[in-house]
Amino acid sequence: MQGWLFIFNVHSKDHKDLAWISFPNLLPAYFAKECLFSLATTVGKPVQLDLATINKTRPSCARVKILLDLKRDFPKSVVMDIVNDTTGDSRKEVVHIKYNYVPKYCNECKMQGHDIEDYRNNCKTNNT
Repeated sequence: MQGWLFIFNVHSKDHKDLAWISFPNLLPAYFAKECLFSLATTVGKPVQLDLATINKTRPSCARVKILLDLKRDFPKSVVMDIVNDTTGDSRKEVVHIKYNYVPKYCNECKMQGHDIEDYRNNCKTNNT
C-alpha cells in the first residue's frame, strides 16, 4: 500500500495558505455558493463553504475557506451591488469580513510562522 507524504516546512518562503473568513450578519438569502464565492474573491481564491453555511444551520454568519496571499492587505469589507430584476433599481450593501484564523507571515524574512513584530523582537536579535 502506497501513501502520500506531505512535509510542511514552517520556514518555507511560500506566502499563500488556507484560511477561513466569515461574513457576519449576512442575510441567508445570500448564502448561495456563487454569491459567497463572489464575495470571497475580494480576499483570495475561494475553496469551500463550511457545513453550517451549506446547511444554513447558522443563519447569523457564512464561512468560506480561501487560498489567501499572506503578503496582501486584507479588506475589512466588500460592497455588493444589488439589482432588482423587476424594476432595475440598484442599491449598495456593505458586507463586513471577519478573518477567523490567518497564518502569520513575515514580510521581512519572507517566512510563515511569525510576523514582523515577532521578527523584530526575536528573530532579528537572535541572528545578529
